[in-house]
Amino acid sequence: MGNYKGKNVDEAIENGLSELNLKKSEVKINIIDHGNAGIFGFFEKEAEVEITPLSPLELKVKKLIPYLIGVAVIFIILISVIIGVYSDKSTTVSPPSSTQTSSIVEKSIEKTSESSSTSQSSTSISSSSTSNSSSSTEASSTSPSQSAVITTENNEDFKALLQTEDSSTITDFIKKYKDKIIEFDGNIADLAKVKSKYDILIHSGDYYPDRVSGPNFKIPQITIISNPIFNSFNGDNIKTGQNVHIKAKIGNYNSTQDLVYLSPIEVSPR
Repeated sequence: MGNYKGKNVDEAIENGLSELNLKKSEVKINIIDHGNAGIFGFFEKEAEVEITPLSPLELKVKKLIPYLIGVAVIFIILISVIIGVYSDKSTTVSPPSSTQTSSIVEKSIEKTSESSSTSQSSTSISSSSTSNSSSSTEASSTSPSQSAVITTENNEDFKALLQTEDSSTITDFIKKYKDKIIEFDGNIADLAKVKSKYDILIHSGDYYPDRVSGPNFKIPQITIISNPIFNSFNGDNIKTGQNVHIKAKIGNYNSTQDLVYLSPIEVSPR
């Protein structure tokens, strides 16, 4: 949670989202001051907003709301259909006359004889189609599924990224894989406290004080104490120089500061 300012409310919100590397749908926004444009440059006052990131539980609930509404609509439609069926059955239907009954019986006998002649051919066709569909099902079930999480084992681009500091290579990777989930071994290169939160700088591989490998990954403005992302630490202190395993979503790349922003999903010691 933090306060952010701008010339107007929209600019203040944009500044906060850019610094937190989050989307508007992933935060709560409280407008503290709408600001004042002033008169001829006098009495000008900046707008101020308070932005609080949503917890993982709140994000899940927010995503589930549209599905719950859809389920409710389907349930209402099913109820209305059932009521309509029962109302149709309750209407009185007059029985057919004897003449109509005999003609219906004759027609049904003719149809039965025709269907019996065609049933044998349809049976053979259906059996062959069933065998073909089963073989195709087996082929599809045995085909390897692509992993949703990018690692150095399943993605050559990511493997190359963790071994380079070239700005153009990093830019190309972010354009191609932004908002994808990555998982890799890294280390906490720096831990900077900002009020009650921390900016965490992460490098790939094991920690060496005089050696850096790969891009500068940054987790901005995050709480560490009682954060489920760091549950694997079991209450141990998180400190600079620690080797960790990171699972996170790729954010923006700030080429000026040479920082790749991450939205962490899980960080564990190793």
